[in-house]
Amino acid sequence: MSTDDSQTDAKQLSVPLDVRAACRAGEERAGELPLTALTRCRDMAPEDGRLSYRIRFFEGQGVHPLAAEIAISASLALECARCRETVVQPVASSSRLSFVFSEEQAEHVDAAAEPVILGREGRVKLLDLIEDELLMAVPLMPVHETPCGPIPPDRPYESGQLAEPIDEDGDDNPFAALAALKKGPGKE
Repeated sequence: MSTDDSQTDAKQLSVPLDVRAACRAGEERAGELPLTALTRCRDMAPEDGRLSYRIRFFEGQGVHPLAAEIAISASLALECARCRETVVQPVASSSRLSFVFSEEQAEHVDAAAEPVILGREGRVKLLDLIEDELLMAVPLMPVHETPCGPIPPDRPYESGQLAEPIDEDGDDNPFAALAALKKGPGKE
């Protein structure tokens, strides 16, 4: 897919979609986007990073019949929680969405679905749904698959080699004062 096609797809996905009509028609959208098209995810985009997506709208059963299934996959450039270097990590996610029109309706959505509150017009930007799904897929503690190498000594915080703070103005260490208070008067 060319860059122009990707930009066209991103523009089409940012046009609000009539959810009722999409669900009635059983509309399905699938494709690829550059990660840079997702404004809240740009800082996680590796060079030439792409995201694959598929969204299928349908009429479900029950109280909230407007529904969709969404699936995404991408590789993200994240900061390793161990060594703080960049780690490119694949992520994939899929969810069932239930479209509602108020917070009250959202409280009654089946636990297996994620509620999406629509405005009065009943429209949603697919680009927003895709970006939300990606953000929920970001791992909390990304790490390299193989053990990280030694951390250079010029990064003392990460290497665990922080020196004890020097008390330049002669004040007592607040933790030493706390320890003295815990011992009580006259106790050594």
